Amino acid sequence: MLRLAARHFVRRKGLVVRALKLKKLLSALSLLALCVVGAVAQSRPGVQASDTGGTQNVPVIVMHLPDWEQKVREGAVYARSLPELQKAAGNQPALDAFDFDDGTEAVTARYEGGRLVVVEFPTPQHSVDADANIKRRIEELKAAGTRVPSLYSRVGNYSVFVFDAPDFAAAESLASQVKYEKDVRWLGRNPHAEEIATRAYTSTMGGVILTTLKTTGLAILLCLGVGGAVGGLVFLRRRSQQAEREVYTDAGGMVRLNIEDLNTPPSASNLLGRRQD
Repeated sequence: MLRLAARHFVRRKGLVVRALKLKKLLSALSLLALCVVGAVAQSRPGVQASDTGGTQNVPVIVMHLPDWEQKVREGAVYARSLPELQKAAGNQPALDAFDFDDGTEAVTARYEGGRLVVVEFPTPQHSVDADANIKRRIEELKAAGTRVPSLYSRVGNYSVFVFDAPDFAAAESLASQVKYEKDVRWLGRNPHAEEIATRAYTSTMGGVILTTLKTTGLAILLCLGVGGAVGGLVFLRRRSQQAEREVYTDAGGMVRLNIEDLNTPPSASNLLGRRQD
């Protein structure tokens, strides 16, 4: 009986150990699968803007497309490599003039005015060098009789291409809608911080002084206006009151003040008699 119990205990313990090992193995396999999926997702060279799933995940260059929200829904293509860009743009020979260095990215979308391709380079020097190579490549394609972009222009760090446009006016109108917008900031302390602060202080103080002068002038004008109006009303009221009264005068209608009795002898009725003891 004891032997059977011991065997049952050992067998149960063995099953528990095997279950724990199997659980650890499944956990390790799940973690490995997640790592592989993440690596594959990060290594994809091209990502369609329509698969980004929200404006927070949309690259900035995609947002600089004309009517970019509509084009994202229609399947605008965001590319990080030349093969992917060529595939989306239709294998355009002019796009072979530059290399996709680290930081170079592109986006393309179809419009009524043609196929728009915008390539952003990481630095202004990269964009200048690429601009020279692209112009040289376009001239070579023209000389060889190969198809060239309907319009090419450089906007900031962007190289803007328009392919298969119905006419030059449509291509120019489409390219003019691409705006290069960058927020340039100093990585360290701004060397012009004091100058900017001084300019802001001067502008603010000038505005304060000008506002004070305007307020003071308006207050003075208001006081003069109110004082003149009140004084005029008081003067007119007193004149009207004086006109309503009958004032005795013996000077032909004028009021005369006789203080020293120089002009008229005193009346006898105004004199006091002698004192009688």
